[in-house]
Amino acid sequence: MYARYLVDAAAMPAVELYDYIVVGGGTAGCPLAATLAGPGGGRVLLLERGGAPSEFPALATAGGFVRTLAMADPAPESDAPAQGFTSEDGVPNVRARVLGGGTAINAGFYSRAHPEWFRGHDAEVGFCSDTNQHFSFHLR
Repeated sequence: MYARYLVDAAAMPAVELYDYIVVGGGTAGCPLAATLAGPGGGRVLLLERGGAPSEFPALATAGGFVRTLAMADPAPESDAPAQGFTSEDGVPNVRARVLGGGTAINAGFYSRAHPEWFRGHDAEVGFCSDTNQHFSFHLR
């Protein structure tokens, strides 16, 4: 259904007016754009640097998860659905470069930092632990 709304940004007119511009078509950007454009809403431009999931059939299969991660390409000009990168802490990782964001490439997995990382960064980023060794973010 969403495919009828997909338009290559290069094919859009050079001058166009929008009420909202949402940058990033991931798990937050897509529903935000849909909400803003809903009944009585305004004109919304959703920008995503990657392609549509339909361009990458492997994303729709269980076996495609590993293949997608193996195809991760760190080059900015690549059109692979995933981009490899190394965090500032030196941890190799992969981020999405496709409409749907990380949800489209992560096969339902998520990762959590080791509790020692939070203890070591408490003053720096504002994390603290509760009695169950779970951690939460607190704004200062």
